[in-house]
Amino acid sequence: MHIPEKNQNEDYEFVNHASRTPKKKISPIALGLLFIAGGFVCSYFFIYQKLQQMAEHSASISYSMKAMMLGPMLLIFGLYYAVIRPEDLNPVSPRDKKWLYIFVGIFIVAMIALYAWFTKIASGYGYSL
Repeated sequence: MHIPEKNQNEDYEFVNHASRTPKKKISPIALGLLFIAGGFVCSYFFIYQKLQQMAEHSASISYSMKAMMLGPMLLIFGLYYAVIRPEDLNPVSPRDKKWLYIFVGIFIVAMIALYAWFTKIASGYGYSL
């Protein structure tokens, strides 16, 4: 086998046959709506049900702050994909990155507010976190 001196890849054809079919692009709106639906489901199971157990004065309640954050996180980033509609799922344009940073800021503020609110509600029912 002879390797050309100038361009080593001249005689070789690197073809990814899977790349000949177009990639199925996921719609940002569909992804956003899926995230929003998942956010409502997670919020119901990880926030609302825990508050119901507190209202019923259960002897012990197990909860996870990480699981509680999942619902609002999915809601916030679902809104990002549904409302902003980035050009690609991985934001690369300056416009999409700017909006992503704004939504990350909203997420951080929302998580701090969720923790403070949940702690206040729990102490109102007589639970200490």
